[in-house]
Amino acid sequence: MRYDGSEPVKIQKNQPVNNLTYPAFQHPLAPPYPFPYTFLINQPDKCKNRKPFLVLMVFVKSHDEESRQTIRETWGNVSLYDVDVVRIFLVGLPQVTPDKNQLLLEEESRTFGDIIQQDFMDTYYNLTLKTLMGLEWVTKFCPSTSYVMKVDSDVFLNVDFLVHQLLHPDLPVRKNYFTGDIRTNTGPMRSRKYKWYVPREIYPNDTYPPYCTGPGYVFSVDMAQKIYDVAQQIRVIPIEDAFMGICLYELHIPPTIPPGGLFNIVRLEYDLCKFRTVVIVTDYAGKVLRNVWEDFWANKTHMC
Repeated sequence: MRYDGSEPVKIQKNQPVNNLTYPAFQHPLAPPYPFPYTFLINQPDKCKNRKPFLVLMVFVKSHDEESRQTIRETWGNVSLYDVDVVRIFLVGLPQVTPDKNQLLLEEESRTFGDIIQQDFMDTYYNLTLKTLMGLEWVTKFCPSTSYVMKVDSDVFLNVDFLVHQLLHPDLPVRKNYFTGDIRTNTGPMRSRKYKWYVPREIYPNDTYPPYCTGPGYVFSVDMAQKIYDVAQQIRVIPIEDAFMGICLYELHIPPTIPPGGLFNIVRLEYDLCKFRTVVIVTDYAGKVLRNVWEDFWANKTHMC
């Protein structure tokens, strides 16, 4: 099915909301937005006096310190690259042993300076809020970057290939650029048995506009401000990647089709030569990611 062209449900800008419901609209799956969420942990000087080429916005659960450390020591080790890369981890309020994990997050932030947190619960249905938090942070605290990548914590990411084969630091920064694994002709799941369930009360249309799937997508920095601004005017839905597509539709900016095979949202068995020519492969985390990365990086000059 094609997108039916219906306008997303709009809200009045600056209409008051509270931290429980939308104005004139209530549903447990609809996060309150716009709402002045507060940065509880922030890195406001992360981009001060520098002009990064790329910001990596990594989605990770607030209690998952192990994944964050694995990423810092693999593809998130920004010292490995020949362009300026910023790494941030986006988290909400911990649900698991919240007091203990909040203290651990604050300590981790002091140690590594890469945690960004706002005061919404860190749940699957608040991933859209996490995305908007990242866009807000880039807009306010790192507008000097050229590109941004949203990436999940359970993927293999080839930053070198992304930088030099897709984004090209020697070329002018693109405008209105948003790319990844593009999905078209899809619609919301209407059955409660799916975690992607979206009832008609939240999103009445039968189809989503084209969108880039959530494990990893890339966009030019100008899109951070544009998407953040338009998100203040339409109803937020809990499916974050589809919501990005809705925002692009509102902006009349379609996603850019990338070269084939770069964004793999199904797991591929590790192959050194294949992994050199991709941006992401999903389902790589923990010890598996460490083992793959060790071989990948040690053999980066190996002839294929």
